[in-house]
Amino acid sequence: MPALPVFKLGMLAVRQLSKYVASFIKQKAKDNAIFRNYFCIPPAQWYNRMETRTKMWTMKIGKPTNIKPLSEAAAIDLGASMLGEFVLFLICGAAVVSEVSRQMRSERRKREEKLKAAIKLTNNILNMEETIEQQEQYIQEIRKALKSLGKDIKAPHTEKFESKLLRPVVATRSIDIQATAPTKDQQVQVNI
Repeated sequence: MPALPVFKLGMLAVRQLSKYVASFIKQKAKDNAIFRNYFCIPPAQWYNRMETRTKMWTMKIGKPTNIKPLSEAAAIDLGASMLGEFVLFLICGAAVVSEVSRQMRSERRKREEKLKAAIKLTNNILNMEETIEQQEQYIQEIRKALKSLGKDIKAPHTEKFESKLLRPVVATRSIDIQATAPTKDQQVQVNI
């Protein structure tokens, strides 16, 4: 699934939205004195002071003694732009965090499904082994009964059934999760 073009499209939409958010903030700053005096103008004046100090420091002129503040209109424009960008930065950050958490949940769910499938498969194999052992006992009893009747039957496989599952570890591709499935006298460790 191509995620990059979707991401670029989303960033273009966010950039377009930033213009509307900035113009909305500018309008609110013009209409509301509290918003203008506490949220728009102070960040813009602070940014102006930091920019002036940085420019003078990079040009090695020295420390500025008197920094001229921005006019109210310029401060409102700059402050509204800064607030608009900050709001959009928060929105984009929240989108990235939600996408990362969604992917982590998806990976966790996949690992849990692999674990459940491995445990189910292990349980099925253990049940089959128990069935085979019961059938071996049943065959032995039939042989004894036939031998007591005077008929001897030779089986092609005279060796006793040995489980191939009851080795220490069943290996799979990744080793993130470990689970143990108890049997009658041993435990099987499954790595997923």
